[in-house]
Amino acid sequence: MVRSVLTLMMSWLVFAGSAATLSAQDPATQSGRPRFDPAQVYVSRVVPLLKKYCLECHGPDVQEAEIGFHDYKTVAKVTGDLPTWTRVLQMIETGVMPPDDSPQPTAAERKGAVNDLEKILFNVDCDGPPDPGRVTIRRLNRAEYNNTVRDLLGVKFQPADDFPSDDVGSGFDNIGEVLTLPPLLMEKYLAAAERIAETTIVTDPALFVQAQRRDRRQLSGEGAASYSEDRRRWTMASEGSVSAKFDFPRAGQYQLRVSASSDPAGDEPAQMELRLGGKKLKVFDVNATRSPSTYELKVELPDGEQQLVAAFINDYYDPNAKDKSRRDRNLHVYSFEIDGPLDFRPEDYPEFHRKLIAVVPQPGQLSPLDAAKTNLRPLLNRAFRRKATDDEVNQFARLAETAVGVGDTFEQGMQIALTAVLVSPHFLFRVEGQPPGKSSPQAVRDLGPYELASRLSYFLWSSLPDDELFAAATRGDLARDDLFEKQIRRMLADPKSEALVQNFATQWLNLRLLDSVTPDPRAFPEFNRELRADMRRETELFAAAIVREDRSILDFLEGRFTFVNERLARHYGLPDVRGEEFQRVSFTDDRHSGVLTQASILTLTSNPGRTSPVKRGKWILENILGTPPPDPPADVPELEATQRATPSASLREQLSIHRSNAVCASCHKTMDELGFGLENFDAVGRWREKDGKFAVDSSGKLPSGEAFRGPVELAQTLKRRKADFGRCLAEKMLVFALGRGFVSQDRCATDRIVEELEKHDYRFSALVVAIAQSVPFRKTRGEQP
Repeated sequence: MVRSVLTLMMSWLVFAGSAATLSAQDPATQSGRPRFDPAQVYVSRVVPLLKKYCLECHGPDVQEAEIGFHDYKTVAKVTGDLPTWTRVLQMIETGVMPPDDSPQPTAAERKGAVNDLEKILFNVDCDGPPDPGRVTIRRLNRAEYNNTVRDLLGVKFQPADDFPSDDVGSGFDNIGEVLTLPPLLMEKYLAAAERIAETTIVTDPALFVQAQRRDRRQLSGEGAASYSEDRRRWTMASEGSVSAKFDFPRAGQYQLRVSASSDPAGDEPAQMELRLGGKKLKVFDVNATRSPSTYELKVELPDGEQQLVAAFINDYYDPNAKDKSRRDRNLHVYSFEIDGPLDFRPEDYPEFHRKLIAVVPQPGQLSPLDAAKTNLRPLLNRAFRRKATDDEVNQFARLAETAVGVGDTFEQGMQIALTAVLVSPHFLFRVEGQPPGKSSPQAVRDLGPYELASRLSYFLWSSLPDDELFAAATRGDLARDDLFEKQIRRMLADPKSEALVQNFATQWLNLRLLDSVTPDPRAFPEFNRELRADMRRETELFAAAIVREDRSILDFLEGRFTFVNERLARHYGLPDVRGEEFQRVSFTDDRHSGVLTQASILTLTSNPGRTSPVKRGKWILENILGTPPPDPPADVPELEATQRATPSASLREQLSIHRSNAVCASCHKTMDELGFGLENFDAVGRWREKDGKFAVDSSGKLPSGEAFRGPVELAQTLKRRKADFGRCLAEKMLVFALGRGFVSQDRCATDRIVEELEKHDYRFSALVVAIAQSVPFRKTRGEQP
């Protein structure tokens, strides 16, 4: 414990002496030089339109939804209430407002109002000096920590799995502002660091001898061998044998162990012959009777896979023996074990040990301090995602030197140093410091090469830069657009880009919420944990195919293929799919189109006992079109009240009654219509033609006049708004890539990202490249004054 505290204190002292200023993020303020006078435009152009079309429902006499435009007499009051006015902008832009039974603005008036409000509310001049915003220092979240430790040290287990859950901000769990560091998590970091150090650095070779065991269930019998589950053993009543295969990683010395017992009879004990690879090794007298004993043999063996056999070779049976308990000689075998190789050699050390202990102290030639510095420098470069300073290397190397000085081995000293590295803020946090020589901390600057490499690797891999990316940063390649793009495309093609699916797509699509959804078991008795896992895996594989094959992002809407195993195919009613393995299937029907018709999305957007067009429509607005509706007013009655009052009405009719309230209608006229397009799917994603006694009506009509019937036509309707979908996905992925919330000046970047998408047929790689090449991603600034 004392060592733990000392390493923790030393690690944070090193950080305190060298880190850049670590202050909390301030919200990025608006920048740029407005090209028009917001106050004048508001008074002369926006207010007249409000008086003409809106004051009847939102004026002095009536304030539906508790909004009265007569209260907003100045542009300052408008910009001071961004949530309300952002929603007003959405309502006007989508044609939801004014209501259908009210006078409507012309197309030119509507477009002009949208343009004016966008400039008034966001006041961003995309032609002015760029403001990339500022990303706060942030710690690695659980997924990033596991991946970073894996890629840094080759650790197979996932040490962060028992860390506290990461908080979510702006829809993602990698947002710096919400990734706090409570005391419990610091304790977990220290415990994980110690465990990782003990796993990666070998201090006692005997502890790393490979042990292979085959219990009774893993043995095979021949001849008279029979297995008894009750007695948990194999029995040979006459000549027979049991065997198992073992893999010997190299030629060397191995310890063989067989657990066995016998039923004695005659004048000699039961004899067990051990054979390996068809050759006799030794014959053992098995004297153990009531309980098994272990019979051991140390032997030199070649490498490769071989069969170990234990054979009973001296059967005896005398039915006339006076002692009835000694009439039948039998052999019982319980398990096999093999340890080795026992002659430990330097090449037997794990790969990560050999990298961390590249050199060892040599008396009179290399001191423990110098050996530690040699070993630690490449580790610190990668762990800190930049070139470590000489002072940092010296500080951590002295920990190893001090340990050796008090009697520890050099390997134990290196364990202490590694523990300190893994609890250092330079490892646990991603820090983008102000470079030396900058006169103004508020200045906009290009990210340094190592900062940019880290942003890119944690964006695409949720892990640290690999050797090739780190080398490119060292050479200065990332400053060149063509070489930077080459790295982006290389990393997208790497299997580690699966992290984009697991950490971006699952959160964007709300897949992680599926685990907490529990359909009513009375209504859906076939729904179980295995089916839930299959639903999620289908969507993950679908998203992975779009990434891996560089398909159009529009396939999220109109992709006519998916991945199913036999259980999920049976759930969908698909024929000719067998087994647990997922298979790719294509569709030509009018039922399936992209993620909208996948059971994972349909289930998490339903109520436990029935479908919810409202939830499904809301999901589309939030995740596909990027126009989330506001929270409903507190005094609006739940749909259940309407259902109780009109039990004989269909769900569509009940929703129509529910939204007869104008306050409800403003949102529900879009949400409900979108959701109706998916009504052919029940609450767990199965196709249906009827909902109880009512025929399913899957038609819908949006305020813009677009009409559709069924899920495929709905998907095509959404595809026609591909620019809106592209912007929604770009905004969400930009938030994930930066690790901060979306701010108004990011609209300039998303405008350019959408333009690049259009130029490249909406390819997924075009989205990723455009985000990584954007101003917010490649630049940063300090705090605002």
